[in-house]
Amino acid sequence: MSSQSPTVADATTSAKRTDTSLQKGNALTSIETRTDLSILYRLLRACIRPLRPRLVGIKPLNQSGSPRLTTRPSSHYGITISERMIQIPSTPEYPLTQLDPATNTQKLWLYDMIPGSLPKPKTKTTSDTDANPWWTHTIYYFAGGGFQAPASSEHWKLTARLAKDLSPHHIRIVMVSYPLAPKSPAKHSLPLLRAWLAQTLTETTSPSETISLMGDSAGGNVVLSLAFWWATLLTRMTEQTQVKQWKKLVEVMTVSPPCDFRNTNPAIEEADKIDPVLDRETTGGAADAWCAGWTESSLTTVPSLPLASSSEPLNPKTATSNPDGGSKSTGKSDPALSPNLQPPEAFTALRDSGLVVHGAIGTADRLAPDALVFMGLCVEREVKGEWLVWEGQMHCFVLTVCYGVSEGREGYEWVRRRVEGLGR
Repeated sequence: MSSQSPTVADATTSAKRTDTSLQKGNALTSIETRTDLSILYRLLRACIRPLRPRLVGIKPLNQSGSPRLTTRPSSHYGITISERMIQIPSTPEYPLTQLDPATNTQKLWLYDMIPGSLPKPKTKTTSDTDANPWWTHTIYYFAGGGFQAPASSEHWKLTARLAKDLSPHHIRIVMVSYPLAPKSPAKHSLPLLRAWLAQTLTETTSPSETISLMGDSAGGNVVLSLAFWWATLLTRMTEQTQVKQWKKLVEVMTVSPPCDFRNTNPAIEEADKIDPVLDRETTGGAADAWCAGWTESSLTTVPSLPLASSSEPLNPKTATSNPDGGSKSTGKSDPALSPNLQPPEAFTALRDSGLVVHGAIGTADRLAPDALVFMGLCVEREVKGEWLVWEGQMHCFVLTVCYGVSEGREGYEWVRRRVEGLGR
């Protein structure tokens, strides 16, 4: 679709489905390209396009910090959705903002998907169930919403369905309610999530437990940002116990992520002609909201935790204008926020870490051209993973499994098959 992503052209044929394995060095990237579209989906796409962008319906939250999701469902598919709150302290290594002055911490709300019938633990039982959990792998899910809205009903249904299907494989699902713009844009939200990830990796319940990060749309961007930060820090670690803890993160799954907030890829305008969900105002507004206030100082506030140590500092005076947002912003051109702008050595760190990066992309999506570029960079720079590229599919098409759309079911199954083996 984009001249910047030759791997997609290589993978696409006139057949309805094409599987292409691209081997570079020791990394294996598998790309499945599909072109089949059901009549029902074609009708659906034609009917909803006139409704964009009202169909997205982003209603920004007017609060700072991690939002408590009081309107969440109590259960889906026999899965109980349980709420818990953890406190992340501000430390010299992980300085945070928007703190509770009484505790010098930030709250983070998490939502556990608990199966009605718990699998037996794989290890011998003890009297302390917390020390001997039924799961061996945890998937932390970050919902999309333009960086401004919390999880939708579709997200709750999707994650509950995943929890039901994956619990027999000793995998649990946890929804992360991350801080959102406009009150908590990236400059406030990402430091908290980095500190949370570091704390999670060092405090996993079982020594053998592993974790992965999954997200769609805005959430997909967040998990990629965290993955690059994590991999860069891993390259600097020398103490083996710390390295072992850090390497409990084993996989990232991203669906329809924004990968370059500048929105300057020429192929975007072609994708816009068939995108039934997003428009210029929606994607530009999301970029403006998330990147607000992010300047060169946003990187230097955490000097020991840079995402791309070799990148040149960005000068706010020379930041380019964003055609979608209409404003100048250092953040949009910063690799900490736009994964496509990560330097080669950051991709090398990702490759050497052994982290697996999967992705699903529908091409009837304004965000697809840059997501395809990111996929191409992963192939070129030998980052292991599997990708689904579905020509003509809408933004976050995997979520349409909630409505019984056949392509949504197949997209969901593609995602499920990639992660179910993580429970070991």
